[in-house]
Amino acid sequence: MFLFSRRIFQLRVLNHKICGKRNKYIVLLPEIPSDTAENNPLLRSSNTPPFSELTTEKCINAIGKLVIEYESGIHHMDQKLYDSEIERNVQNIILPLDRLSGPLDFAWGAFKILYTVRQNDKIADAYIKLHPRIIKAKREKYLSSSIYQAFKELKEKEKQFTDPVKRLINKHLLESRLSGMDLSDSGYKHFQSIMLKLDQHRGKYKAKLMEVTSKFSLDLQFNDVKNFPREFLKLLASDPSNASKGPWTLTLDPPIYHNFLKYCDNRLSRWNAFYAYNVRASSVSGQELNNSIEIEEIRYQRSELAQLLGYKTFAELSMKTKMAGTVDNVLEMITTLHVKSKNAITKEIEELQAFANKCGFQDTLQLWDIPFYQRLHKEELFNIDDYVIRQYFPLPAVLEGLFNMCHKLFDITIKEHQEEIDTWHDDVKFYKIFDASGKEIASFYLDPYSRTPEKIRGSWMEIGRNRSDVIGSDPLAYLVFNFYTPAYGKPSLLSFDDVKLLMKKFGHLLQHSLTTIPYNEVAGLTNLEWDIVNVCPFVMSSFLKNYKTLASLSKHVDSGKTISPELHDQLLKRDLYMSGLRLTEELYLSALDLEMYSGKDFWLNLTKRVWSEYMPFPYEKDAAQPCSFPEIFSEQYPAAYFSNLWAEMIAADVFSAFEEAGLDDEEHLQKIGHRFRDTFLSLGGGCHPGEVFRKFRGRDPSTDALLVPRHIFIFRRWLSPWRSISQIQRS
Repeated sequence: MFLFSRRIFQLRVLNHKICGKRNKYIVLLPEIPSDTAENNPLLRSSNTPPFSELTTEKCINAIGKLVIEYESGIHHMDQKLYDSEIERNVQNIILPLDRLSGPLDFAWGAFKILYTVRQNDKIADAYIKLHPRIIKAKREKYLSSSIYQAFKELKEKEKQFTDPVKRLINKHLLESRLSGMDLSDSGYKHFQSIMLKLDQHRGKYKAKLMEVTSKFSLDLQFNDVKNFPREFLKLLASDPSNASKGPWTLTLDPPIYHNFLKYCDNRLSRWNAFYAYNVRASSVSGQELNNSIEIEEIRYQRSELAQLLGYKTFAELSMKTKMAGTVDNVLEMITTLHVKSKNAITKEIEELQAFANKCGFQDTLQLWDIPFYQRLHKEELFNIDDYVIRQYFPLPAVLEGLFNMCHKLFDITIKEHQEEIDTWHDDVKFYKIFDASGKEIASFYLDPYSRTPEKIRGSWMEIGRNRSDVIGSDPLAYLVFNFYTPAYGKPSLLSFDDVKLLMKKFGHLLQHSLTTIPYNEVAGLTNLEWDIVNVCPFVMSSFLKNYKTLASLSKHVDSGKTISPELHDQLLKRDLYMSGLRLTEELYLSALDLEMYSGKDFWLNLTKRVWSEYMPFPYEKDAAQPCSFPEIFSEQYPAAYFSNLWAEMIAADVFSAFEEAGLDDEEHLQKIGHRFRDTFLSLGGGCHPGEVFRKFRGRDPSTDALLVPRHIFIFRRWLSPWRSISQIQRS
């Protein structure tokens, strides 16, 4: 139910899966809000949202009305297809669905961005209540038997369709099958029971972890924090505006915990934090807050779900939405990387141990020691002052360089919109993207600065509107960061990590904005397989390995000089420092995830086995990392944690094409850039990723795309002997 008026009306619906047989039944819905385009700006057909006029109440009512109109449209289409013999073609099936999505997606995108940048209890409460309602509404089309049957008929004649239409057909059929549409009535009831239990146990898992995490706190003394950087002290202090005077409190909030291990010079305190963090929601937390039962229930229910839908394991089911295609492909990637990197990791740890001993440390390094001595070792090896680095990257100069780079590579022009436009804050700027002919093809908002506490921490690109030729809409996006605000008459100054982050998020923005796919449901980032979502971000950030590229983004805030080749080289080396151990941790978590959803052993036994296979440290007593691994239990990455590694592998092979052309050869580089635009940036979810790769490289992904020289990982050549991706379906 929505938050608005609740007078009930009746809507007759036919042939919905939940009715079992083709009987008529009644769906009870809240009254459609009386809001209209005249009194609610979010209902107007405008190119950009009128943010200054939007209140939480108006957003709720507009979205509520659009949800009901969307569901009514789906039910009407279901009834029309059931009652009549209309021809099953693109015009009658696909185009109406595309038209229905546009208004709701636009309004929901505007509300989501307000939720993230204008935090308060009212808007947060509304978002929490509306979000599951939106998800439910968007799944309605996959639960219509008539629409499902129509897509089956389209599938029979798919040879006559374009690639985007084929992708739309295959997407709808897969989503419907995974929603239980091929099940008998009794099978579907079992499906619903499983989904209900899954939601319950996922909710319990999340709640227990949140409660345990929030309960831990440790008061710190001045001697504990005297060497902490000021920005970290602000996170610990009860009064961030007077962080140097305390009091300071350690919590298990991940950013605080990880920084504490980096900066705390008291080993016992580090161990205390490490222990508390790694036993969260385990038996140490007490029976009521132990996630052990939830883990086993979630695993069992997902296994039941997979078998009900015709798969041996949940991991096998998960691969239906991944480019990797099979669990074996992923495991071979993980195993090969592990084998190739073992010696390098051993050497990394030996070198760090020697350094720690030189610093007076007399024990064997353990996991709670690594971050602290890594930081000290990096400072000694590279001697890079991050304050100095920031002076080279004022945000306006970085943006100018990035826009010029996009112009050269992709033949687009990005311009700030100089006329007044409605935004949610004075810091927000609006940009338009033009193609080579001067035609506007997309636009985006940029909200660059931190605004605590109203703005959520982090960085993201939110879709405001997808391309849809059906309703005549161009891509709109929201690009949000939390960079330092301008101060002392100087612009915001970025760290090297900030520059990398900007490049990555711009990769998402470009893939969303430069799409040529005409249908909302498969345009840009929509319908991308999970394990290639981050390919374009990794490709864009890889350009920073090239000195000429980084120099073009730099301009010293005082002298105007570009960053030196020597400093660039030091930054790259620091970036790759002990990357072997970082990779090992990701391999362990990826393997653990797949084992959780392939194997049947008790979770703790399984964890200890996988740990011993991958991690170069002993398994700590009481450690129960799966009890605090929400990504694969309560969030959206079960049997999918490997996705980021897979994307890095594909991106490495893609970027090698630019390297082969010569990163300093502008003419050849531009040719590759245009090809990248015409494939990865253009086709997005409208073409199978294996085929997109083949269009770009002229071959399947290489089996030698990753080079592991000594102890440094450079993503160039992949050394895996695993099977060719040509074996992955091309549809």
